Amino acid sequence: MLIKCICKNCAGHLEFEEENAGQEIECPHCGFDTKLFLPGGDSEDMPRVGLLTRLRSRRQLLLDLGAILLVVAIGFALYHWVLPPFKDWLPYTESKVLPVVALGVACLICLVLVALLVVPFVLAFHLRKMTGVLRQIEVNLRPMIPGLAMPEAEPELESVAGESPETGEIETDNSSQSTPTSTSA
Repeated sequence: MLIKCICKNCAGHLEFEEENAGQEIECPHCGFDTKLFLPGGDSEDMPRVGLLTRLRSRRQLLLDLGAILLVVAIGFALYHWVLPPFKDWLPYTESKVLPVVALGVACLICLVLVALLVVPFVLAFHLRKMTGVLRQIEVNLRPMIPGLAMPEAEPELESVAGESPETGEIETDNSSQSTPTSTSA
């Protein structure tokens, strides 16, 4: 017998056989794992599809629309507030396209300059963090990333005969060793 339920992530309708109740499957609508449940089950198992859940499922669409709106707003502002004074700086021309193309090129040059100024600082910041983690790996033989709980310390390994556990250097006992002497004949 076919049973119907909805996805807990996107509220998409799902049909399944009654014996498959309780299994986790990948939702064909949103791609997230969801648990198949029988209608009228525990209230804990019932999905809560609210505004936030629906917004999360449409997050990419909202981000795309926001990016398009931002580009349109910047284009409108450039066309109405930056282009008229920019036309005064250009040599006189009857063309309506040349000032727009020149403004586009000027915006691209500004974007490249900002990228050339900002990217090195971002890279330096990330490289500093990576070298710190690598230094800790070298010292401790495991990373110590801030914010993560570290496992309990492992018991120290027995030192190799004559090796100091603190420094890792081999200790020599000069009293037990005899130095060879040479005899000249």
